[in-house]
Amino acid sequence: MNKGYTLLETLVVLAIAAVLAGICGTTLLAALPGAEVNRAARTIVSMCRHARFEAIKRNVQIRFECDTEQNACEIRVRGDNTLLWRFDLADLRNQVTHAKSFTTHFNGFGRASVGGSVVIQNNTGLSRTVKVRPSGSVVTE
Repeated sequence: MNKGYTLLETLVVLAIAAVLAGICGTTLLAALPGAEVNRAARTIVSMCRHARFEAIKRNVQIRFECDTEQNACEIRVRGDNTLLWRFDLADLRNQVTHAKSFTTHFNGFGRASVGGSVVIQNNTGLSRTVKVRPSGSVVTE
C-alpha cells in the first residue's frame, strides 16, 4: 500500500495549474484597460456629486472643471479658488484621457450652471461618458 504521489502525478498537476494560470493571466491583462476607464468614470461621477454636496453644504458656488491640456479634473470653491479635489488622469495606465474640456458650477441649490458631458477614453479605443445635467444629477453611459 503506497501512501503518496508519484513524481509524474505531481508534474501533471503542476502543468495543469500553469496552463490555467496562463489563461487567467492573459484574460486579466486584457480586462485592465477597461477597468482603468471605468475607474476614471466612477471617480469623475464622485467628484461631481462631491462638488454638488459641497455647494449645498457651504451655500457657495463650486466649480467642477475637466481640462484636456492638464489631463485632470478639479473641484474648486469659486470665490477664493480653494482646491477641494484634483484627479489627474495621467496617473492611470493605458493613457486615459478625456476628449474635451468641460466646466460647470454647482450652486447652493445643487443645480449645475450648464449641463454637458465628459468623455473618457484610453489608447485602446474604450470610452465612457459622464453626463452632468442642469438639475445637478450625474449619470454614466
